[in-house]
Amino acid sequence: MRSRNVIEMHLVNRMQAFGWPLVGLAIALAVVLGVGALIGSQAPEARAEMYDGMQWNGAIFALLGALLGYGFTSMAQFFPLALGLGLTRREFAAGLSLVFVGNAAAYSVLITIGKTIESATDGFGLWIRFFDVFYTSTGAPWQTLVQTFLLILGALFLGAAITAAFLRFGQLFLWVAGTVLALIGLVVLAGVLLFDGFGRLLLDFFTMGWGPWMVVIAAIGLASAGAWLLLVRRTQVS
Repeated sequence: MRSRNVIEMHLVNRMQAFGWPLVGLAIALAVVLGVGALIGSQAPEARAEMYDGMQWNGAIFALLGALLGYGFTSMAQFFPLALGLGLTRREFAAGLSLVFVGNAAAYSVLITIGKTIESATDGFGLWIRFFDVFYTSTGAPWQTLVQTFLLILGALFLGAAITAAFLRFGQLFLWVAGTVLALIGLVVLAGVLLFDGFGRLLLDFFTMGWGPWMVVIAAIGLASAGAWLLLVRRTQVS
């Protein structure tokens, strides 16, 4: 199938394909290691507090954010090019899905290996957390593999869906999406301030177990993928 052409198209610019995400990852890791080296000269209590607190460290989003942007680029740059080269929308969708699954699999393995080494060496000897954090699971390595795969795949499809919606509806989509997000924020804030027990309910939701969270992440990913597939069939490009 000509879906292979879509895969090759994404690999022409190697820096865009995997270079910049890895550069961002390396820079973020270097910063965290620098913080660890700085705090490492302090008392053991300070190192222990840092190690515990770093489970909420969001430096790993240097990679996840870059991959979300990769989802944007795939639709904004490669979708019009693929149609111009004569590929069908179905061929593009099949090829891009394989690209996204491959990226999610490769990076989730990378993060899992990093987390395993980090845990075995007490944070690379500096008592830091970069891979072994809440967002990638602080549980067993297989949990990290599953969680990061779902997160990355969901982020890629979400980025592609957002760009497809923008290509289909233009600035109207941005205004509507921004308004909906603002209204959701206001509703949540009003619930916390005005209704007893709402804050506790919200806290229970965000602190639910690993399994239910995986269902939520998978549902968001499936919804994003479904919206993207629907929009790919209807999006017009100039």
